[in-house]
Amino acid sequence: MKKILALMLALLMCIALVAACNGDDPVLPSPSASPETTPTIPDDPPETDPTRFEELGLEVDADGNVRFIEQRSIRVLAWDRSDNEDPNTAFTAYLAEKMLEYHNVVVEYVDSPRWGEEDNILLLLTEQIAPDVCVTYNYGAVNEFARQGAVADLAPLLAGSGDIFPHLWDWLGAGRLYANMDRETGEIFSFMSRQPFNQRYIPFVREDWVAALGEDLPTSIEEFEALLYAFKANADELLGSDANQMIPLHMTSDPGWVAGQMISSFIPDDITDKDLYVYGWGAERNFFYPGVKEAIRYLNKWFNDGLIHPDFALFGTGDDTPDNLVKAGFVGAIASHSFDQPYRGDADGWQGQIQEQFGEDAGYIAVDTFKNDAGIYRKLLGPGNDRTLFIPSIGTDPVAALMYFDFLCRVETRFMLQIGFEGINYEKIDGAFVGIPIADDTDPYHMRSGRNHDIAITTHSAGLLLQPLVSTEEEGLTFALASPFIAPRLVERARSVQANGIRENHTGNIGEVTSEQGVTNLADMGNAVFVRAIAADVADFDAVYDREMDELLERFGSAVIEERKAIWESVFGDAVMLPDNR
Repeated sequence: MKKILALMLALLMCIALVAACNGDDPVLPSPSASPETTPTIPDDPPETDPTRFEELGLEVDADGNVRFIEQRSIRVLAWDRSDNEDPNTAFTAYLAEKMLEYHNVVVEYVDSPRWGEEDNILLLLTEQIAPDVCVTYNYGAVNEFARQGAVADLAPLLAGSGDIFPHLWDWLGAGRLYANMDRETGEIFSFMSRQPFNQRYIPFVREDWVAALGEDLPTSIEEFEALLYAFKANADELLGSDANQMIPLHMTSDPGWVAGQMISSFIPDDITDKDLYVYGWGAERNFFYPGVKEAIRYLNKWFNDGLIHPDFALFGTGDDTPDNLVKAGFVGAIASHSFDQPYRGDADGWQGQIQEQFGEDAGYIAVDTFKNDAGIYRKLLGPGNDRTLFIPSIGTDPVAALMYFDFLCRVETRFMLQIGFEGINYEKIDGAFVGIPIADDTDPYHMRSGRNHDIAITTHSAGLLLQPLVSTEEEGLTFALASPFIAPRLVERARSVQANGIRENHTGNIGEVTSEQGVTNLADMGNAVFVRAIAADVADFDAVYDREMDELLERFGSAVIEERKAIWESVFGDAVMLPDNR
């Protein structure tokens, strides 16, 4: 096992293929599918045969809770955004208490780094020490280890489970529970969590800097570019003695994300659903879509003109440097980031820190500035899915693990995780649940990620949807008044910008792409192409971009594209658009 781990670490450092270890057979049987039988996705939660409760050692108590007759125990992965932080808080204590009360399951939380989690989940699976309940953004890693028998097939448990896991079905639905089903075998090795407010990333600018220069908020890439040059030219006025620290545009070694909205604006608006799928490997970072080269050309020009930090390529995952530069007030614009990124973290966040130093009028405002070729501020989004959820096959009790996911989907649980304890985390004011700041990050009631995102793993923190406990109006007010440090108009504007021009792609998983197998670090490889092209001399841009992209295509990309094309045509024939995707 040590040799396998060493090999894994070496391959991760080289950003190459994952060498998967041979695991034990899954603890759950795989459903058989004959050529005459095509696995189907149920339209409604499947009714449960009463005999299944006895088979699984379950009973229903007087309050309607599905409980284990004999007590069970599970371990749950909990992301950690700091170093060696105790995963146990007042919120995990609440979850553990209620899991025991409702379901007779003892829960233990296992600390795992949030930053670099994609690599860490590989190591946990390789070492065969992954907890019973796991979450990751590394969907490729889950598939890779599923092929080695290290991930449980959930299809047998989900079949006929509507009355066993009612909250799971109600909140995630068949579309997410079966999103990753193998359409040939019917196996389900993972399912998707939910984004109640579908979002990805939008641009921001320093509103106070724009006002100080007498400019208007940008509404096009030309105006955005002019503003960047204005920030640089007026560094003395905007930063005074810190003028030499001026960074007009935020950038890291992940340009596919932190410039993602700008990059996606270069994708033709008439791109078909077929091409969104065919070229959609790593879709959230737009590596293979048509038109993106011209977006990178802009970034190359801006880098060479001194609008981007000269060391941006060194700002990798987990490096606090770019965040600290923003908090210090040196950064004028963000081409792309999560729609609420500047407003997270209360006093310790981007906006909170800037306002503390420069006044309450200082900070970032969302802008719609990147139009596509049709003049639309297009936001290309998926179907509102979030993280990948799965259960390793080494777990002792996959039924109890699924019960934990079901418990997280209860509306009362989601309320507690996202809103908190009344009088401690929030107070009700004028129809809104207004957050009470807890500055001490060691306080057990401190939410260690926005709306407990890292432990509320079935729900993305960007949306609530807590009906019937909370009305739609209350939810809107709650977001607008989420923090005493952030003006409600800024939150409302960011949500409005994010919602403008959305096109959702509901194609989903229509077949296993075998040429993607083993490639678990596409984000690193694709970003390496972008970074090298951005940092090239302007005269060398075309040669560098073409060389790097051609190499990536030759190694993996072209094979994936061709296979995706064949899969689409085998499923949809000559169709290039699907009715649900516009």
